[in-house]
Amino acid sequence: MDANNPGSERLEEGWRHGLSPQQLSLDWIQAIQRLFLEGTGEEYFVGSIQSLPVPEWAGNFMLFDSEETDPKSMRGLLWTAPFKQDTVRIVSFVLDAGARGKGWGSIVWNQLVEQLLPEGYVNVQLEVRASNERAISFYRTRGLEIQQELHGYYRQGMGYMMRGKLQQYHPNNDTPEHED
Repeated sequence: MDANNPGSERLEEGWRHGLSPQQLSLDWIQAIQRLFLEGTGEEYFVGSIQSLPVPEWAGNFMLFDSEETDPKSMRGLLWTAPFKQDTVRIVSFVLDAGARGKGWGSIVWNQLVEQLLPEGYVNVQLEVRASNERAISFYRTRGLEIQQELHGYYRQGMGYMMRGKLQQYHPNNDTPEHED
């Protein structure tokens, strides 16, 4: 493992259903604080994480780098919430630096679609920092479009509200490599 780039090692396990903010111990919250700071540049207080509008439900996922399910092995997080009758809102989607660009986002996107389409969710909505071109490109390739500029949404710059159909994404080679 590269100590300067946590998560750069080959991930053994992958995405699992995740806890909601209200279910988290202090150790989990501190791990998520670090993940948010490293992934977004935003600092979140314990209470602000616990009060995020994320229910305990099938639309939450956590990425782990081993068979362990503990805060130290978490490498990513996808928290969602029902927004409207047919719309899911992505509340938070973040991967640590070592897990980005390896197809893990695409995998969990498809898992989210598989989980929520049968429940009647056909649209997806989220907010993203306007300067996060990589994330905007990720969402555009999945059919989302910028609907609105969000001034003052982020402490450090403007954001966008993006919306689109909740649909599978089938890339050519955008999946993590696994040894057989």
